[in-house]
Amino acid sequence: MKHPEDNAFFVSFTDEQGRANNFEILAVIEYEGKDYAVMLPEPDSPSYNGMLYIFEIAEELDSPTDTYIGVEDQSVIDAVYEMFMDELLKEENI
Repeated sequence: MKHPEDNAFFVSFTDEQGRANNFEILAVIEYEGKDYAVMLPEPDSPSYNGMLYIFEIAEELDSPTDTYIGVEDQSVIDAVYEMFMDELLKEENI
């Protein structure tokens, strides 16, 4: 499990109503050759519901920012979530 750089722990998305939704990036997990961000909305964010979100990270070659793509494949979501939880439990037992 890769942890984000200190300056990349938070991202903000704007929803259809123009509201900012702020997310904390908890970890970046590599799965089947792709990177996935495991995120938690900040409590004051309109998206906050206590659930984790998983986004695929697509690096933009001509831009310094990454693109986050929603994951619809439930098997990918389950696999990334399981890997995240396994690593989290390992870190807590140290």
